[in-house]
Amino acid sequence: MATLILLGAVVAFVSEERAAGGDADVQRLGVLDGVTSPGVGQAAPNFVLEEHGTGRLVRLSDYRGRTVVLNFWATWCPPCVAEMPELQSLQAKHEASGDLVVIAVDVEEPPAAVEEFKQQLALTMTILGDRTGDVRRYYGLPGLPGTFFIDRDGVIRAKALGPIMGKPLADGLASVGGG
Repeated sequence: MATLILLGAVVAFVSEERAAGGDADVQRLGVLDGVTSPGVGQAAPNFVLEEHGTGRLVRLSDYRGRTVVLNFWATWCPPCVAEMPELQSLQAKHEASGDLVVIAVDVEEPPAAVEEFKQQLALTMTILGDRTGDVRRYYGLPGLPGTFFIDRDGVIRAKALGPIMGKPLADGLASVGGG
């Protein structure tokens, strides 16, 4: 009988923790530090988000020492979908050397939709989920897509609102010495 009471107490505690948002991983998601609506020449705000497909927690600061192309997008956004092949090509070009990384932050979509899209396009870039849209808003993006070109020191060197294909992508890469 005592075991049954103890088991009931544990189940009740776990249920209350989940209802109160007690999932430690979920509580850690979002912006960790930095200025809101950062501009060129400012440090990119650090954040932690979950990687689609693996569940791994990824911080922007994990990529310090590498050039980062940080792209905010969604599968329902036609310009976002149009720019994905060039972003994937850029990631593939730098995958072996690891000197540049493309991080695609999907905004407010169910993981299943993103995973299906990732499989259809054979995307190998890091895809993170901004489930609440808080990171996108913190970065000051009024809509999608939006891209930040971040140098090895974590400083934003260029920012693009709208799709980045061709010259806008080349210009952004030139600002961080990548390509």
